[in-house]
Amino acid sequence: MTFVSAFSRRNTPKAVVLGLGFLASLLVSAGALAQAAGEVTVWVILNGAPSDAKITVRTGETVRGVFYNGVDTPGVVRLLLNPGSYTLIVDRGAGFARGPEIREITVRSGEKREVRVELAPGFSPSQAWGYYSVDLHAHSNASGDATTPPDELVAVQLAADLDIGFLSDHNTGNGHAPFAAAAARRGFPVILSIEISSFRWHWNAFPVDAYVPNIGPMVWMGIGSPSATFAEARAHGAQFIQVNHPYWAGAPYFEALGKPYFDPGFELVEIANGEFNEDDAKAVEQMFKFWNEGLRYVAVGASDDHDWVDPSDTYGRPRTYVHVEGELTVEKWFAGLKAGRAFVTYGPLVNFTAQGGSARPGDTVVLSAGQEIRLQAELFVSPREGPRTLNLAQIIRNGTVLREFALDGKTQATITLSDVPGKSSWYVVRVVASDGDQAWTNPIWVEVR
Repeated sequence: MTFVSAFSRRNTPKAVVLGLGFLASLLVSAGALAQAAGEVTVWVILNGAPSDAKITVRTGETVRGVFYNGVDTPGVVRLLLNPGSYTLIVDRGAGFARGPEIREITVRSGEKREVRVELAPGFSPSQAWGYYSVDLHAHSNASGDATTPPDELVAVQLAADLDIGFLSDHNTGNGHAPFAAAAARRGFPVILSIEISSFRWHWNAFPVDAYVPNIGPMVWMGIGSPSATFAEARAHGAQFIQVNHPYWAGAPYFEALGKPYFDPGFELVEIANGEFNEDDAKAVEQMFKFWNEGLRYVAVGASDDHDWVDPSDTYGRPRTYVHVEGELTVEKWFAGLKAGRAFVTYGPLVNFTAQGGSARPGDTVVLSAGQEIRLQAELFVSPREGPRTLNLAQIIRNGTVLREFALDGKTQATITLSDVPGKSSWYVVRVVASDGDQAWTNPIWVEVR
């Protein structure tokens, strides 16, 4: 949620990527590099084809740089490294589909060498279940507090194995054109958003054209109704208004709950923004209250990342998966998101259904009094840099854990539960991995007649 990274591009140590015009930041002089550096070309392959990838360079536990291939040169990363021993962590998917490949290399002065890395195929929730992912809060350097070039953000999001790209800069659409143009060259569908950012509150509006939001002074200070701001976004095409980090002290929109100026005219709420913390836990708790009131807001998650070379942040972590029937299009993804056919995750993947697969999150199951609902969830978690397994899963009814399942040591599991709700209810699944990474589904609703 921070807007100025503590690890800026200017701080990236002693490594550079030369990807056909794509340069990472550099601490030592070009002359010193020319005399001392070795050049390492990393070729990254997935399923027999060049793959976008993120490469983290380390010596011991110290990160020396985070690098990507250029947007127009997938699968090719050239590193200039001072002589020494390095660990290369080569990743596509940010820990959602497969673990990274790790290579230990030694670089000698003036040496040129190549490293070929073939990535494992990994698990595909789109192929297995029809779920497709988007990072619904991501910045380029069109935001004054970010460093990622909008065209290269395409390669960054492809390296994260996201299915649709997303850009949401503060109060500007200046990054839209270069982002969309680079994505079109790669055949990568994208969603163009603007983060409407007042002094006190922030919302993402999408899809929108490139406009500058007109934020009134009362809204800017966080003491006036944002209804006119929402209406302006709708006029510029927005189908969705997303409440960003609703309890973060820098922009806590839910501080306005219960106030006369609170505007409930939004569709989406971030329950996961960057690494999970107590602000996100409060957002989950508030969503449970909304759902108990019958308000069908949709829970989403997003990285809110600003800096592509910050090792503490990762575009695409967390992310939102939406179920789509048949071939993926942005319009079908929007329809699934609007319906709430979605889950939010830092790593665990969830295919939550009811009544033998005929219902999924966002759907309403109609029952007669005394009739049971049959719930099932298929679960998966991939390794990250080391092994990772499923720890536990919970089926939650109306905000209370109905049953907890111990899953120690498994990477795949299926949980089932039958229940007879005494009244109209909602059910969600929460999953926790061995490293603490979590996932939450949106509700399957039940109407008891």
